Amino acid sequence: MMKKLFLAVFFCLFGTSLFAVSSPEVVWVGGAWRLSDESSPIFMADTFLSLGQMDSTYIFTEPLLILKSGELGLGLGAGARVPVMNGQALAGYNAFFDYTTDNYHKRLTIGGEFFYPTFSAHINAYLPFSDDHDGEEALPGIDFTVGIPIPNASFITLWPGMYYYDGKDEDDMTGLSFVVEAKPVKALSVFIGGRNDALESGRDRGEVFVKFQVTIPMERLGEDLFKFEQGQYPLNVNAQLDHRVVREPFITYENKRP
Repeated sequence: MMKKLFLAVFFCLFGTSLFAVSSPEVVWVGGAWRLSDESSPIFMADTFLSLGQMDSTYIFTEPLLILKSGELGLGLGAGARVPVMNGQALAGYNAFFDYTTDNYHKRLTIGGEFFYPTFSAHINAYLPFSDDHDGEEALPGIDFTVGIPIPNASFITLWPGMYYYDGKDEDDMTGLSFVVEAKPVKALSVFIGGRNDALESGRDRGEVFVKFQVTIPMERLGEDLFKFEQGQYPLNVNAQLDHRVVREPFITYENKRP
């Protein structure tokens, strides 16, 4: 019953987005390279497309491709963001379908977000609906993350978070995460962090990781994308309309007991 409810919500959100489309506009293209002490290197490619507006609601989609150990992953979905608190903040929701050829896991993600000039908050629920393959089973879970820019150096953002995944055979995966993001130039962000579990490799032991992320905005192709930018504080929430959706892109799984 719960799976059917989540699927119904996904199609309602995605259907609204398709209805709003007039002419999709590519806002930025990007990619990332992630290194961890608990998994193979991971490559990601994504893009952000504006699907237009319905009244004051901004509709978008953010397709994602993942390459890990020769296996492909895919994320497809849509979201909406709308000004709240007399334009002082943004609230949003999104829904994504995730799939990986690594044992054919499938998952639905439903997320909510809130952007304020001094912080942002992001919550996601993950609902897999695939059977176990080769001794692996995708796990349902939830996470919550907060982004806190540093006032005197707002090109640096702190990302504390917490998560919970419901283990079936093994112990639950539950813990804390902490990431430092440095974005000294428009086109490049560097993330250094750690958490209690290696969620992308199905391991319930701590990991440390670094991620290099490139973002190329289409309207600035002719400008210097590598000029140092101090950043703005408090943040302009309208500039967050095309912010990447903050969620776990990897389908978390556990190894089934014999």
